[in-house]
Amino acid sequence: MSDLSKAPDLSKAEYRALAYEDYNSIAYKSSLKGLLKGKGELDLLAQDALDARVVLMQLQTQILQRAWRFPIRYLPLILCRGPARSGANFLRWRNQENNRSGTLAWGEHLQSLAISAPVRSALLAIEHDRIIFNMQMSIVTFIIRQTRECSEKILSANSLAKSLPISPSQNLRR
Repeated sequence: MSDLSKAPDLSKAEYRALAYEDYNSIAYKSSLKGLLKGKGELDLLAQDALDARVVLMQLQTQILQRAWRFPIRYLPLILCRGPARSGANFLRWRNQENNRSGTLAWGEHLQSLAISAPVRSALLAIEHDRIIFNMQMSIVTFIIRQTRECSEKILSANSLAKSLPISPSQNLRR
């Protein structure tokens, strides 16, 4: 099932899960109160979300590289980028035969009696990072989409208001 017999001494090998420090450059900057103030804050939120997505893509590369070093390269299991229609790339499990994916592919190895405790622990840590990463990417992608749609609606409303013979504020003064 696995190629761990050909591996070097794995007694000291481990997967280094993402830590709090790995997220320092993605700390939230925008104020949610600012969403009520106008389009400028909305643009700032959109830019912050785009910046966060860039950092998340770097974290995704770290997860993939760390997982490959240990233990993935010794298993018939693949952790890969899975593009979504939204344009985001999520982390996905696949087996090498490409006939199982997701939790089924990962769980098969986690439950195997042929897998050592350190490998099992590493697989669990990788799965934790994968789940958290995918949630973060999903949230950031949602914010990007919502800010884009909201900006388009504001532009449309402003365009419609400009096409009126008199401005709405002038109409209220009468």
